Amino acid sequence: MLVVCSSFALGQAIPGATRRLDVQAGGTFTFAYPDYTPQDAMGYGIYATADVTPHWGAELDFHQISILQHSPAKETTFEYGVRYRRYYGRYTVYLKGMAGRGTFDSIPNFYQGNSSPSYNLLAFGAGVERPVTTRITVRLGMDYQHWFTGSVTGPIGVGGPGQDLYLPNGLTPILYEVGVAYHFSGGGAQ
Repeated sequence: MLVVCSSFALGQAIPGATRRLDVQAGGTFTFAYPDYTPQDAMGYGIYATADVTPHWGAELDFHQISILQHSPAKETTFEYGVRYRRYYGRYTVYLKGMAGRGTFDSIPNFYQGNSSPSYNLLAFGAGVERPVTTRITVRLGMDYQHWFTGSVTGPIGVGGPGQDLYLPNGLTPILYEVGVAYHFSGGGAQ
């Protein structure tokens, strides 16, 4: 009897409560340094992550920032891409590479004629997250965006002599964000 039943006496050999998917969603306060004006910009963001392995996952980001100091200019972006994360104690450090689409609204318009003010973009980011509770995580991050605007020109005479060419190397804002997220998956934050 002991020989036949001995394999059952070992109990569970693999963990049964492992997480297959780690999902979180949150919001951010965003502070930006646009490259087309010396003025700063502030706004908000919404993000969601889905980590499918201990280190790799996906991220969706939405940002809307407005130029401060009496300017109607604003940028709206939607990005999607991959995220790599590593754990250092209670801190999670992440890197991300993303693609997406951005809309730039300004007066005078920074786009040519009747063309669309929307452009494709690439974004690269890094940051750190730390759980506050089993369900709530805080984030401190940074994004560098490169918009593919080409050699977009503005109206003649705007910007001063020799300054009629806008965004010759594309729009490249840098965004800093502070955020809070809620974990939806099984075990909460790592």
